[in-house]
Amino acid sequence: MLSMAVTLFAATAWSAQPIQIEGPLRIVLPFGPGSGTDIYARLVAEKLGPALGTTVIVENKPGANGIISAESVARATPDGNTLLFTTNTTHAANPNMFKRLSYDPVKDFAPISKLGNLTFLLVVAADSPYQRLGDLIAAAHAKPERVSFGASNSFGTVSGYKLGKITDSQFLYIPYKSSPQIITDLLGGQVQFAFVDVAAATPMLKSGRMRALAVLADQRFPTLPSVPTMKDLGYPQFDVVAWFGMFAPAGTPGPVVDALNNKLVAVLQDPALRQRGAELGIEIFGSSPQELADYVASQIDLWKALTADAGLTKQ
Repeated sequence: MLSMAVTLFAATAWSAQPIQIEGPLRIVLPFGPGSGTDIYARLVAEKLGPALGTTVIVENKPGANGIISAESVARATPDGNTLLFTTNTTHAANPNMFKRLSYDPVKDFAPISKLGNLTFLLVVAADSPYQRLGDLIAAAHAKPERVSFGASNSFGTVSGYKLGKITDSQFLYIPYKSSPQIITDLLGGQVQFAFVDVAAATPMLKSGRMRALAVLADQRFPTLPSVPTMKDLGYPQFDVVAWFGMFAPAGTPGPVVDALNNKLVAVLQDPALRQRGAELGIEIFGSSPQELADYVASQIDLWKALTADAGLTKQ
């Protein structure tokens, strides 16, 4: 494939020189096709390509709780060609869930911009006997570790364990690489409930094949007004935010990071993109590289408390 020179101008007062990045630009994701991260990344890539004047390729590298994708970008050439479109899983939760990581979420990456927050749901199959969250909890009390839940990321994993701890229930955790696989098994009866983002769940909710029992957010979701929040159900402890961020490998030149930030933040302000994001449970916004760096540091500390509160220890 022929490379294309992409000319950017660094968004800094001290540099008015054009910055060239050899395209195409590759965006690596920690989750598979059809996940909320995948859907959002492709929406961004669709607009970022024209803004950069080059091809933007989205590459899914699911597995190992995002470790595979994060490591691949951390080891990539720091020239601005390879970026990581990721979540709190790789950059806040994993340091608190694994004794050994093949990457350092702070030292091995150059932050570019925050990308927004994502809303999650607790869902069951439409033909499930569990009509309410209380039914799940009662079933788990009656048959410990017979009521299973699926999760493909740290948000779902921690939420499931936390729900078990605060309700004195023993749920069986089934790990997955990506949310579409969870939904398939949920509909097939292999797992009883799951934590899935709104973007991935929407098609099955609209078709009537899946039912949402709770929203894991401070407020009810606009298109699902009858679905209560966890706080509505008496569990205000679920105040975790699932977030997105874009990173380059550490060592990427500052002017390149600034230029990418400038283009990306402009794309994230697109009204059509924000409207589509809202429909999918994604609150879209950007930030400066430093704001993302500071946020990651604070989130690592927060997830240390969250994993401990959920009764999880490093594996």
